[in-house]
Amino acid sequence: MNTLLSSSSDSDSALPKWQQPEKIAGRVVLLGLVGTAVYFWGSILPFLVDMVFDTVKLGIGLGTLFVLFLLGTNKRIHAGLWYAGQRILRTMAGVFVNTDPIGIMQDYIKNTEQEARKMEGEVTNIEGAHELVKRKLAANAAQVQEYLALAASATRQGEKDAAESYASRAAQLQEYSQRLQPMATTTANVSLVMRQILKAAVRQIDASKFKVNLLKDEYQLVKRTSSGMKAAMNILRGDPDKKYFFDMATDRVAQEMAQQLGQIKQAMRYSQDFVKEMDIQNGVMSEKGQNLLDKYQKGEFSAVLSEQPQPTNAQTFKQATNDAYSSLLD
Repeated sequence: MNTLLSSSSDSDSALPKWQQPEKIAGRVVLLGLVGTAVYFWGSILPFLVDMVFDTVKLGIGLGTLFVLFLLGTNKRIHAGLWYAGQRILRTMAGVFVNTDPIGIMQDYIKNTEQEARKMEGEVTNIEGAHELVKRKLAANAAQVQEYLALAASATRQGEKDAAESYASRAAQLQEYSQRLQPMATTTANVSLVMRQILKAAVRQIDASKFKVNLLKDEYQLVKRTSSGMKAAMNILRGDPDKKYFFDMATDRVAQEMAQQLGQIKQAMRYSQDFVKEMDIQNGVMSEKGQNLLDKYQKGEFSAVLSEQPQPTNAQTFKQATNDAYSSLLD
């Protein structure tokens, strides 16, 4: 039967091309389609471009809607956005303000040192003013003595007006010195007090530096210890986020394994049924072959062969061939 099919197909392929109209018609139709596409290319191209861009826009729109849907429904994304917003705001604040606790204390000490330097400069100015007042008082006292000496000399010479003038000047300088005396006392007291305050501030700054350095070292040690313990606790308890994904992956693997095991069992059942059917068919064919062998050994095989009529033409030969295949399949 295969010989007949192969011979018929070989005879069809052996025909010349002008006797194969389906190939010629196909080529004509293909050429017509190509020519039509080339002719209307100016109209087709804008349509294709618009279709591509509209498809891209549609994809972008669907992606945006999907992202918005996740933003509106997924609690993990909400928490992630919240923490990300806090981190961004903290980073932006850190550009202008120091958010590190150790850094805040160090900034405070630095500002205190700057104020102490300013205070030291002010104390120096006050002490300079006090020294200036002292010199002014000493100069006034010397000038008063000089005026009094001149007034006494003028009195001895009988120049009353000159004596009064020198005496008046000495009195004015004396009054001026009396008014400056409280300022001298005040500047002395203020400079003394400010020096004491400055010394206390310097001691306080030194103590603060020591305390901050100690806290800095302790803070670093605690952070490192906490980081190590956190790693240990992550091993013991597991990171919640990673454990969540681990559980999801475990469930997914279990589902896939169950599905594949089901498919394997189903395939084994099908193969078992197929093997049973083949065993039955092989048993039937073995029984038929054994019967034929028994008939052949008894000399009845020729009689069995003579029972089938011989084909007389092509139609009878085809019918006999089909019947023979049908009997084999039975």
